[in-house]
Amino acid sequence: MLHDSAILPLVTALVAGALAARMGGSAARRFAPQKALWAVGLLLFAAASGAAAYGVADGWGEASFTVYYLAGACLCVAVLGAGSAFLALPRSFALVVLGATATACVGAAVSVILAPVDLAVLGQASGLAAPTSDALVGNARIWAIAMNLVGTSLLVAGAAVSIARRRRPGPNAAILVGVLVIALAGTLTRLGAEELLYAGQLVGLVVLGTGMEWANRSVARAPQPAPA
Repeated sequence: MLHDSAILPLVTALVAGALAARMGGSAARRFAPQKALWAVGLLLFAAASGAAAYGVADGWGEASFTVYYLAGACLCVAVLGAGSAFLALPRSFALVVLGATATACVGAAVSVILAPVDLAVLGQASGLAAPTSDALVGNARIWAIAMNLVGTSLLVAGAAVSIARRRRPGPNAAILVGVLVIALAGTLTRLGAEELLYAGQLVGLVVLGTGMEWANRSVARAPQPAPA
């Protein structure tokens, strides 16, 4: 039987997975680098939320915490931000960001997977509270700080630049609000409001996904140039 506390992160995982499929399908129909990267980022969000649901329901272990921390705390926002770089930066610079992000993802994956996990810290998590980064022994947690900072900055910059240029301001405003709500949820958790983490993530994810879907529909409705 599913533990009641696991319902919210499980729903978040399902919503993120559905949004990833929608974004991936849109990228397959009409490819754009940001669409492909957003699809991967949303899939990582789904993996992290799924690991959280498992950890909350059955108790946190090394595997569930590693997936949660690597996919959610390290990689997700960085990959989403790399997608937004293609909206905020010239393509040549965006490709540099993509290469740097890919390299950082490999470094973060190796560091987090090889880092020892403190089982005593994992055992302190209860209810909706996720284990803190203290469960990761060593300096691997530095990857999460750096990659989240850069990824969030790129997401905010991408949306802000598009709004300033009056390019689909509505969808980009929704993307910006969704990112800020997700970031706020993480901040509230560090201040002791753990019960707001998954609720805030779910609300922010829905707003973020709405903005992305809205942007895709705006592009699809845009008039196509006449053939020469």
